[in-house]
Amino acid sequence: MGIGKINILSFLKNNKLYSKKTIVEYDNLFSHFMTEKNFYSHGNLDGWINILNSLPKIHTDFFDFSKHMIQIGRPNEIQEFEKKILEENLLKLSPWRKGPFLLFQTEIDSEWRSEKKWERIRPFLPQKRGMRICDIGCSNGYYAYKLAELHPEIVIGIEKTPLYVIQFLATKIYAKAIDNILVIPGNGENFNNKIDFDLVLSMGILYHSKNPTQHIEAIKKLLKKNGTIILETIITKGNADIQIKKGETFAGMKNIGTIFNEKNILSLLDKNGFKNIECVNISETSKEEQRSTKWMSGKSFSDFVLPNGSTIEGYNSFCRAIFIAQKK
Repeated sequence: MGIGKINILSFLKNNKLYSKKTIVEYDNLFSHFMTEKNFYSHGNLDGWINILNSLPKIHTDFFDFSKHMIQIGRPNEIQEFEKKILEENLLKLSPWRKGPFLLFQTEIDSEWRSEKKWERIRPFLPQKRGMRICDIGCSNGYYAYKLAELHPEIVIGIEKTPLYVIQFLATKIYAKAIDNILVIPGNGENFNNKIDFDLVLSMGILYHSKNPTQHIEAIKKLLKKNGTIILETIITKGNADIQIKKGETFAGMKNIGTIFNEKNILSLLDKNGFKNIECVNISETSKEEQRSTKWMSGKSFSDFVLPNGSTIEGYNSFCRAIFIAQKK
């Protein structure tokens, strides 16, 4: 077993971030940390684990996921020197794309004000307790925490970018008592655990997929009959889809495949075994929702989208849409 595997295995076991009950009942999800080569063989993994081990050892039983910031810990539970250590180490895990978070007294002001998307999605989520929920491409788990509002049986986030999984672990180390929220490394399209989910979310993922049909088919396989998909994605305002060539960018984003129009998203879901298909929300991204911060100091929305809404590459204006459907 490689050093990276040994270190991550030791970290997860020593800190008991995932309960034994959860690991056993859900088909050894723990093993994803050992089998996802993109994760355990990443060149920065050992350094990230050292950062996680350097975080202050503070116990808290305070969690509030109902506000726009994911709040873990009370301000009076951390000393000033611990606050400094906490912030310094969390900053080393930048860029933080999704958030915001409030850990004790440390506010992680992420690139995205993710609560704005949550406010658009929340009214359309099934109102049923005890659901099994999967968030594909979950980033650092911000929405996984927010989904706790639904009182689920379990929320499993799947994320292929190793750093974002590490960011989740950096918050989860202070939220050990919340043992039904997991983020594991992997690709949602290759996730083979035999769990029938009531709800699967795919937010900001479809336009990155090399094969959109395969992505939708993968979600269908994860869902139980009549299970719900929430698909949030970029759409073009024009009549024709936009095909982005390999190596080119769209609004500064790499690894983009197809930007569909609304009609063709509806058709894609229909052809792949979904019913009751609706586009329930269309909105514009703004520099207030996505911007550079201390926690993501690189270029952001205003650097790639012109005032008239077109992209720096010359593509016409676009918007974000939310689709909801049920598996037939």
